[in-house]
Amino acid sequence: MQLTQICLAAAKGLALILMFTLVACIDLKQSIEISDDFASYQMETRMNAALAQLDAENLGKFCESNDDLQVEVSGSLKKTIKQSYEGEDIVCRMEIVGPIQEFGEQMSEMPKGDLTRMLNFQMVDETTLRIESTFEPSGDMTASSAEEKAMISAMMQGRVLTWSVKAPRIIESSGEISADLTQVDWSVPMAMAIQSPHTFTATVKVALPWYQPVLDLFS
Repeated sequence: MQLTQICLAAAKGLALILMFTLVACIDLKQSIEISDDFASYQMETRMNAALAQLDAENLGKFCESNDDLQVEVSGSLKKTIKQSYEGEDIVCRMEIVGPIQEFGEQMSEMPKGDLTRMLNFQMVDETTLRIESTFEPSGDMTASSAEEKAMISAMMQGRVLTWSVKAPRIIESSGEISADLTQVDWSVPMAMAIQSPHTFTATVKVALPWYQPVLDLFS
C-alpha cells in the first residue's frame, strides 16, 4: 500500500531521532454494515500528518489523490472520500454505499491489485456474501535489518489493522463473532501486518427468511 510504503521509506531515509518524533505511522480500518439488502462499506486510514507532508505535494488533497482510495463505482453505488485532522493524524475516510447485490457484483469485477486484495467480495448466492480481505506487504515494505525493524516497530506502536462486519447473520469468520451472531471483529498490530500477509475472512447472510426467529428457538 502507498501509505505503508511512505512509512518504510521514511524509516530508511531519515535519522533515528526524527523517526521517534514521527511515531505512530498508520492505522487501517475497514468495516461493512449490511441491512435491508443495503451495504455501507468504509475504509479509514490514519497517518501522522508530519510524515504525510514529506510525500504530499498538496496536503489539502492528500486523501483525494491517495492511490489506496482510487476505486471506481457506478450505477446505484456511491463513493465519498473525506479528509480530516485528529490530533497529530491526517484521517482519510472512504465510504461506498448501495444495494448489496450491485455492491457484490462491482467489487468482484474490479481489476486485481493492491487495493482490491482488501476489497474481495463475492456473492456466493442471492443471500450469502463471502468477504476475503488480504493485507499483503510488497517486498520493499518489509524491513531487512534489525535497525529498520526496531524503527518501524516504534513508528507503528499502537497502530492496528482492523476489520468489522455487521450483518443479519455471521456464518463463519476468522475474527471474533459476537454472541448474537450479528457482528465480527478482527485486528492485527500494524507492526506485524507489514512484515507478512494477513487475511480476514467472513461469510455472512445478507438477508434472513421471515421464519428465522422460529428456527433460532430450536437451535
